[in-house]
Amino acid sequence: MGGEAMGALVSPARINVLLVEDDLDVAAGFGDYLQSHGLSVDFAYSATQARARLREEAFDVLVLDVNLPGEDGISLCRDLKARQQIIQPVLFLTARGALDDKLKGFDAGAVDWLVKPVAPAELLARIRAIATHVAAGPRSTALCVGDYRLDESAGLLTHGGKRLQLHVSGVAILAQLMQAHPACVSRQQLIDRLWGDLPPHSDPLRAHVWQLRQALLSAFGTRPIATERGIGYRFEVGE
Repeated sequence: MGGEAMGALVSPARINVLLVEDDLDVAAGFGDYLQSHGLSVDFAYSATQARARLREEAFDVLVLDVNLPGEDGISLCRDLKARQQIIQPVLFLTARGALDDKLKGFDAGAVDWLVKPVAPAELLARIRAIATHVAAGPRSTALCVGDYRLDESAGLLTHGGKRLQLHVSGVAILAQLMQAHPACVSRQQLIDRLWGDLPPHSDPLRAHVWQLRQALLSAFGTRPIATERGIGYRFEVGE
């Protein structure tokens, strides 16, 4: 599996949006409008689906409803920001317009709040404004270990003059390992970083690490993720 397996190149001019909305008709209506105006839109219909999509792909803006099945959008936003350390801006699109709801949403990490019914043109304008503001803002400090440099905001790893574009899960794993270097990171710490309070029933962490190693080998000819048997993983630049 080459570098393309863990990475995705996205044109900076095309805004990639995750719309989390359990009403299929509402989601389709807004999604069609946004896509007709040049945005790329993906969908999730619950908090669980949203987390799964965020592990698979990088998005520029997250649009969340509050009333979701199982877990509400405010709780999801708080978890993504505080525990999962998702940096993408969150815009709430919801029928709930009480001040208390809005305050809870902003406290959870949202940057904007729209109350339904709302014109699709306004949603488009808000998304574009948010994405433009984020693109113009300062980048976060990169993580550097040896000649490896990870830009978490861009999801980009560089080494020896070469570049590897990463998916969200790859960024999360490498960030945890590079921050801990030269110490070992336990499997449980990585599972908490990737899945929080909803760990999967199977063992996808092993597959994520394997895919990431293959992508590193394809891009750089090295696999700097060492296994500490029975404990976890370590970022090892001497390999």
